[in-house]
Amino acid sequence: MLKMIIKDLRLSPMRSILTSLSMAVGILSLIASVLIGTTGKDYLQTINAQLSGWSPTYTLTVKDAGTNSSKANAAFLDSLEHSQDAAIAAEYQISSLGVYQHGKIQNATFLIASSNRSLIYPNHLISGIGCPTDNEQTSPCVVVNEAANNLYTVNNSLTIGQFNSISTFNVHVRGVVSDGSTEPVIYMNPIMLQTFFPLLWTPSSITLRVHPHSLSFNESEIKQLVNDMLFDTVGGSVTDTTRTDNAESYDSIVSFLQAATLVSALLLLTVSTIGIINIGMAGIEQRARELLIRRALGATRLSIVCLVVGSSVMLSLFVALGSIIISLLIVGTLPVLLPAASMVQLQYPVSAAIIACAAAVATAALGALAPAIKAARLQPALALR
Repeated sequence: MLKMIIKDLRLSPMRSILTSLSMAVGILSLIASVLIGTTGKDYLQTINAQLSGWSPTYTLTVKDAGTNSSKANAAFLDSLEHSQDAAIAAEYQISSLGVYQHGKIQNATFLIASSNRSLIYPNHLISGIGCPTDNEQTSPCVVVNEAANNLYTVNNSLTIGQFNSISTFNVHVRGVVSDGSTEPVIYMNPIMLQTFFPLLWTPSSITLRVHPHSLSFNESEIKQLVNDMLFDTVGGSVTDTTRTDNAESYDSIVSFLQAATLVSALLLLTVSTIGIINIGMAGIEQRARELLIRRALGATRLSIVCLVVGSSVMLSLFVALGSIIISLLIVGTLPVLLPAASMVQLQYPVSAAIIACAAAVATAALGALAPAIKAARLQPALALR
């Protein structure tokens, strides 16, 4: 029976190719819909987090904090790092810093923040090893983004200073990160700046970024937690609190794309079913004499049904195998095509592939059922005419 089914497929190769094409596109579309819902969502979340923080991110403004004491400041940053309820990072605003190029000081964006800021705003390390944590600052160093590549010299040195001073200071660039920003950004650790360059330590204010570990941890609880930390260390209090949460915007986009792709896949499989029925009916008309002779030679109605349905099922299995191979190649290639800043870990949707292949086989079986029943009802006596 298997040999007969394979031989039957070879009788009309063009018909088999056209039938398999819609099946293959349907299977790939089903796999793509799952990838859009998983990888696509992760990609948008990561890109959004690089600019706005993981959703939700709270921004707290602190006033009257005593940051001149390095001991109190270190205690404050340590309490932020060991918070159990949320990821909290401190950003210090110092507006008078600049970068020296060709003997002249120029404006640059300095982001002076604690090392745990990466828990809220993820960055991808492109080169180097990055700066140590708050408690491991043993030498002056910074990290820059891709747009700041032209600011430091070939020996990975960066010269910084203040606009109102002639003093200059050299820092080592320990790494380059991709942060989604097109403007040059220099990342500096506050402990490093206060320890090695006290003349540059003139913060005007502190901004805290907070991403709670649980959605039940609300704004008032966050404010109370931070105020307690401030009271125990540098003093001051929280004045303003704002929340950034863009999750709903990209969730709706991803859901729409996933639904559209899924509907397209189902439509393609439906068209494939209709195509199989039409081709099968036409094939029965063309092969009527052959099937009648087989019936006259003793073939049972069940064997005729198995022959017709088996041809379609066998074709769908070949198509499913080919589609899986193609999808594996596509998923394997996607990490190369995605930008490094995405930091998305692609995982092949095995369950979706199994469901898609099962749907293709079921589609082929259902599409071939009507032609098979028609073939089984042919009367052997007609072959004698």
